[in-house]
Amino acid sequence: MATERWRGRPKRLTLGTLFRRFLAEGRYLPDGSLKTEAYLRHCERTGTYLADFFGERTDPLDLTSHRIGEYVRARKSGKVNGHEVGTNCVKQEVMILKAAMNWACGVFEGGKPILARNPLEKYKVPREKNPKRPLIAEETIDRLLDVADDVHPFLAVVMNLARHTGRRLSAILGLTWDDIDFDQGTIRWRAELDKKRKQWTTPIPKKSLAVLRAHRAAHPSIGATLLFPHPRNRRVTVTRHLAAWWLKRAFQLAKVEQPDGSLWHTFRRLWATERKHLPVKDVAAAGGWSDTSTLVQCYQQPDPDTMRDVVDYERPPRRSHEQPRVAISRNA
Repeated sequence: MATERWRGRPKRLTLGTLFRRFLAEGRYLPDGSLKTEAYLRHCERTGTYLADFFGERTDPLDLTSHRIGEYVRARKSGKVNGHEVGTNCVKQEVMILKAAMNWACGVFEGGKPILARNPLEKYKVPREKNPKRPLIAEETIDRLLDVADDVHPFLAVVMNLARHTGRRLSAILGLTWDDIDFDQGTIRWRAELDKKRKQWTTPIPKKSLAVLRAHRAAHPSIGATLLFPHPRNRRVTVTRHLAAWWLKRAFQLAKVEQPDGSLWHTFRRLWATERKHLPVKDVAAAGGWSDTSTLVQCYQQPDPDTMRDVVDYERPPRRSHEQPRVAISRNA
């Protein structure tokens, strides 16, 4: 998986050898599940950027908070690879570097860890002060559905599942017919497609049931075959890049402005926001959030209607048999 650049293993631990070994040996999460190939590619790319900026032979212990701050500013301004990026992108890269260092602190050779300490242990990862987390409007979805078949026959089905399951695009694209149980009315979301490597089973949304049956009738298949095979290779699924192109093309055909800062994830935020009034535990389980804090902080958005309900809230009138509270003086 890794490029030639990350092969070999010189004796001295440098920034380059740290990422070589992290990519080759640190392929499992603490719970024992295998990291995704997409995450490993992200790690490899991060290692390349860091090595280009600091030098492959840099001692990881020399990467102080001040030097990482220099990298953050350079990366955001486009000085690292020629492309400006946002704070969240750099945040992910710094977190990968910290993860690689933490991993190295736990690998022992000759009775000693290959990295004596993590110099960034107390470094606070930068956060976006005003992150772009747009939602997609219902009217926009309707207009996109009107042109979806002109883009590709799969697009409307993928949009339906994104709209009514709230699941991530990768989880939807990776579904097989084995995952759809029409008799029990459930969808199995496999762990290998989950960001946290957790398997979920949820009810099939009522508004998706007929769509899935029609999709199966139009593309007959059973067993472990994909719901959305790639047009050029039916053995692999439609990629997220192709699905993104489909949706962008639909925006163009529908003559609707594309949300700034997000694409398919706008469906996931809409799904979560519409369910703010429902038990947060159930919303998290149905949508595939392992912790409710991420759901509440990053996906459920305030909206004018619910804010109006909050500011205009009035306490129900006291019942006649209830006695008013009597203030008790502290000096009594």
